[in-house]
Amino acid sequence: MLLASRAFWLMLAAVAAHIQDGLAFPTLVLAALIGWRGWRPWWIVPVFVAEAIYASDLFARAGGAGKLPGAMSNVFFQLIVFAFLALVGLGLGWALRRPRL
Repeated sequence: MLLASRAFWLMLAAVAAHIQDGLAFPTLVLAALIGWRGWRPWWIVPVFVAEAIYASDLFARAGGAGKLPGAMSNVFFQLIVFAFLALVGLGLGWALRRPRL
């Protein structure tokens, strides 16, 4: 349970780092557009896979102390982070699409 909690907080720290450096916004916007347009959810897969590969390559040469810089260069960790961002964006776009009562 502690390991899952630490992995979740590490993922949220990576999300915050990507929001800070601006890499999260294309994924959020494109996924929200896909959700708002009502397209099928698998359309978000190329969006977050391409962004995760780019981000892992970008952080491959990054240095620093702690777990976050090491995790940011791992492509599988980046896939999880950007999948989370894409699902948040998809949910936001889907929620904005729903008619108001």
